[in-house]
Amino acid sequence: MFKQSDRLAIKGIILTSLLTLLSGCGNSAALQDLVGADPLLKKKAQEVSLQTQDPAANPQAKTSASSNNRDRNANNNLALNFTQTFPIYPQAELLDVKSSKNKNSGTMLWKMKDNRQAVADYYLAELPANDWDLIKPFTINPQQKIARAIAIKDNLRVELSLLESANNPESQDKSTRMSVVYHPLDQDIPQSSISQGDNFSKPSNPQTAKQPAKNQTQSLSEKTQQNTAQPNSTATLNKNTYNSSAPDFTDLDQIPPQLEQPIESVAALGILTPYTKQANVDLAKFAPNQVITRGEYARWLMAANNRYYADNPGKKIYRANKTSQPAFNDVNPNDPDFEAIQSLAEAGLIPSRLTEDSTNLLFRPDAPLTRADLITWKVPLDTRKSLPKASIQAIEESWGFQDAADIDSSATRALYADFQNGDRSNVRRMFGYTTLFQPKKPITRAEAAASLWYFGFQGDGISAKEVLESAAKMKS
Repeated sequence: MFKQSDRLAIKGIILTSLLTLLSGCGNSAALQDLVGADPLLKKKAQEVSLQTQDPAANPQAKTSASSNNRDRNANNNLALNFTQTFPIYPQAELLDVKSSKNKNSGTMLWKMKDNRQAVADYYLAELPANDWDLIKPFTINPQQKIARAIAIKDNLRVELSLLESANNPESQDKSTRMSVVYHPLDQDIPQSSISQGDNFSKPSNPQTAKQPAKNQTQSLSEKTQQNTAQPNSTATLNKNTYNSSAPDFTDLDQIPPQLEQPIESVAALGILTPYTKQANVDLAKFAPNQVITRGEYARWLMAANNRYYADNPGKKIYRANKTSQPAFNDVNPNDPDFEAIQSLAEAGLIPSRLTEDSTNLLFRPDAPLTRADLITWKVPLDTRKSLPKASIQAIEESWGFQDAADIDSSATRALYADFQNGDRSNVRRMFGYTTLFQPKKPITRAEAAASLWYFGFQGDGISAKEVLESAAKMKS
């Protein structure tokens, strides 16, 4: 096990091994000295040594080395950037390091003595502290075998997957294994970068270790390979755009036709998260027609806003400090959605006791998001100014809603501002033409995703498509 005081030494080991694996031209003897204490990594170093023969004795290798020199330098920079800024869990044990055939992505497998929740809490705090943009935080569900998080920084995307080591609930082994997969934003996770047959859980019978039972939980790496190899046809992405978890979703064909286009663009930004309710453990399930919760939409809304305005600090929602007094009695700092909910509340976007509505003491993160909720939270991020005063009569005359009297005052003001946004209004984009607003009707995940397609007011704004195109131009 690595000690806390060995943090720098650990990073040196990872950097050396990764650079050697990625470049194919490292000093294998030095690598063996560094990892000699670990038989697994020593064996890995020996394998690399066999692959890195003297170019002078191998003309073909010499030619290849010359032609790939530029790519090798770029890959080394990627590895250097990753290992210098990726936080390492205290006393974590490095089990394996692998690289892809094209040398620009890789995986690491770690083992921690603590449970998944402790590991997740560490990375929820440390990733943002190291300037990683956490676009999908961990959600720890006892019924879900794998907990996944996604973060991006510069030109890198990292995917962290947590699984408890023990299958047996009565086992005293509460340790956690974590797979870390990283690769450039503009390309898919290569199959070769993921270890074949990695199984995070230890089989009870050593004789069965080489052939896991058919009903054993499928590893995330194998599932990722399948989803990458066979992406859903409705979510095909331009390889030059930001690579996201969109190909992970296999049920995007269930999206209502009128919402397909905007959701495809939003999904490509990696903002949307898998459906985890009803004991669902399928990370490939988006469930577009299921109801979204208030907590999950708060997370999507903050992630989308900060992704769209990544280069505009004045429009970003800054992360709340976990030491802040919680804005709601039912959302404490240990809640996975605390950061998003607290940040939106401190920005005044969600009515709370921090605003004039001091009676709002409960947020109810697991309650369904209603139409009134969505409009109240989202529209201020479109207008970027105080909402206009509005009466029930104003809503009746503008929108023509027959149920205007059922809409509360906060949503009334937001609706009136939304009407002034023309065809880019949230109501028109999500619901089309309607004379009923139905303020208490739950929002579906597809409708919530569609609302995030555009941020702006009266022509001054930005869409998901424009964010993708801008990212593609920067990489070309």
